[in-house]
Amino acid sequence: RSRRCSRAVLAVQERLMLSASALSFAVPSLRTSAAYAGSPSSVRFVSRTYTPFDPNEKAAYGMGAAEKFSYDPEHAYAYVATERGYISVIDYSAPVASVTSLGVSLGKGLTARDLRLCGESLYVVVGTIGKRTEPGALLAFSRVTRAAPASLAQVWEVGVGPGPDSLLPSPDCKTVAVSNQGKGQCTGGVVCQLIDPEGSVSLVDVATRSSKTVSLGYVAGSSDSALQAEGVHIPLPLNAMVYFDDFSNKKMDTVNFAEARRKYTPATMLEPEALAWAPDGSKLFAALQINSAILTVDVATATAERLTPLGLQDWGASGGTQGLDTVRDNACQLKHVPEFSTLRSPSAIEAFEIDGETYLMTASGGSDLEYGEVETAKKFKKLLVDVPGGRPEFHPNFQELTAPGGGADFSKITTAVRNFGGTSMRLSIGSTAVDYSNPKEPVWKRAVGSGSRSVSIYRASDLSLVWDSGSLLEQEGCKAFPWAHNGEQDDDYALMYGVAYSHASAGGKKDIAEKNTLSPPALDGDACHDRGDGKPGPCPLGKTVDERSWKDGPGIQQGLAVGVACGRMVAVAVTRANSLAFGFDVTDPTQPAFLFVHHLSPASKDKSPGVAFKEQTLGDIGARAAPAASRPPPPTALMHGVTHAQVGVESVSILDKHQSPSGAAAVMFAGAHSGSLSLYELLLTNGSRCALPAPPPPTSPPTETPPPPPAPPPPSPPPPPSPPPPPSPP
Repeated sequence: RSRRCSRAVLAVQERLMLSASALSFAVPSLRTSAAYAGSPSSVRFVSRTYTPFDPNEKAAYGMGAAEKFSYDPEHAYAYVATERGYISVIDYSAPVASVTSLGVSLGKGLTARDLRLCGESLYVVVGTIGKRTEPGALLAFSRVTRAAPASLAQVWEVGVGPGPDSLLPSPDCKTVAVSNQGKGQCTGGVVCQLIDPEGSVSLVDVATRSSKTVSLGYVAGSSDSALQAEGVHIPLPLNAMVYFDDFSNKKMDTVNFAEARRKYTPATMLEPEALAWAPDGSKLFAALQINSAILTVDVATATAERLTPLGLQDWGASGGTQGLDTVRDNACQLKHVPEFSTLRSPSAIEAFEIDGETYLMTASGGSDLEYGEVETAKKFKKLLVDVPGGRPEFHPNFQELTAPGGGADFSKITTAVRNFGGTSMRLSIGSTAVDYSNPKEPVWKRAVGSGSRSVSIYRASDLSLVWDSGSLLEQEGCKAFPWAHNGEQDDDYALMYGVAYSHASAGGKKDIAEKNTLSPPALDGDACHDRGDGKPGPCPLGKTVDERSWKDGPGIQQGLAVGVACGRMVAVAVTRANSLAFGFDVTDPTQPAFLFVHHLSPASKDKSPGVAFKEQTLGDIGARAAPAASRPPPPTALMHGVTHAQVGVESVSILDKHQSPSGAAAVMFAGAHSGSLSLYELLLTNGSRCALPAPPPPTSPPTETPPPPPAPPPPSPPPPPSPPPPPSPP
């Protein structure tokens, strides 16, 4: 009886969500009293489609053909944006999805940074290819309908801030938020002349087609010191620019930060990316990956309310983890590293509601900036040098740096050399790691890496941390797929003289050539003797174990979604470099349960991506996932766990059975590099699909005077008596 009651409550929740979502982008919500007992425990591959990277070309590996997408469950169309400024439309009405001719080109020189379907409109935020410092625009298109399919048609356009990164409609679809990263960029020639606009957020009113800019100046303040005191990471503080410009013996002739210094404000170093709305639309949250912080925006006043630093993940024995892998030995070797921490670096953020309480789930990616010869994260061997029999020294590239305590305290430096000496482990030289108060002699404070290699959950009301996955991603990923442990596959692994190579820049061609060339004879060659077809070339994923152990490990750059599926609140997170999908049950946000890990491209174990792509066995590389549209399924359908999840410049979606093209709860993934769009169904522990019970039938509305009950039928007459038995024969 209790289970039937809970299911009835859940059915009511679903009908309310269906009604509220007709024109909304609702935050997933669940009452634990109505949660089902079982959780999905695995996923099963259903279908995959390779998408074209522009209207005149076929699909190809390494062309960014599926950078981001959004799915319309009512009309069964998926909208896929490429980095070359084309939006293709994929038809999911048949068992095998197909590419239609209904797509649209955004215009020469434009690229789609993100897109979302909300109500009757498809919103696309665009920027200029290669020019992150220029303002962007929000475009609105009428969506494609099943009854009268026609090519996407633009309806209106509104300008937004410089370097737009992500967009997310409000729960009622009346406002579209756009994060403007304002990422700095070098101009000039050999010498980098930095241009770096302030980061901001645009709030676009759909009805008036007007935009309000949320300045970050209020939370940033007028100097770096306040942000640094609060624990906000500044990748390149003003005094760091002074150091590189005026005092760095190695870099002073390669950069010219004069203009950037003249226009500098702390807000130029704040870069909002992924977005999440509060359920009532009153607050907007933005993840600042490069700053390891979360921004809270008051929507009514269009003001930045607060900037909350997320702190550091301690990888020592007392840090609450099982350690991490920082050794390139082709094995899973997790261990504690004393005096070493990493920035939490939220690259994705998702809002969800449990029992009326709003939570934020983040994924950590790890990122740094590069301005010409100046990088805000350096290989350890280019930062510190071990001197046999003597005290460690700073590399000649950073000979001006000093140790703490007036140059006398080398204890942390000695520990760092013991941990990473001679390796390419990447360490930050931003404000958390180096004190630039005296730009002539900056002080190296501690060893800090980028990215916590985890997913985390925060209480939205005060942004207090309630749970972090710690070492789980590396542990479970390596246990299930040791051949993919901290490996990587990206567009550099394209085949020589293939489509991606022919379209690449001079620098891109050089990178691809390096992955295709054996060493020796080439000293910088990084190829394998067998790329998967018996020929030398780019290494398969299975031959790149530990490639990212010195970087961000299993970093989840953009792939994260949270939604209701099978009567539970479920999260799916995807690693960016080695294509592992992790499932969690977050119905109890303080004690999530790990559900599964699945590899999205098994063929990559033994085949390089170009070879597997030719054979059409390549899975999702550079995996992204996209949100279901806010438009609901038909009124007779049951809507369960609508997820419209923002994931940096990409998105992930968990589809309920009425949203899913297959009729069962599912997850859709897109591979940016593989140009693939894939559907996987969620399975229960007994192997069955996640099909939810239908809601109870609707009841008639009450009247003012209830009608009298019908009269009982007259009693049936008694049956006639049985005839006497015949006499017995003589």
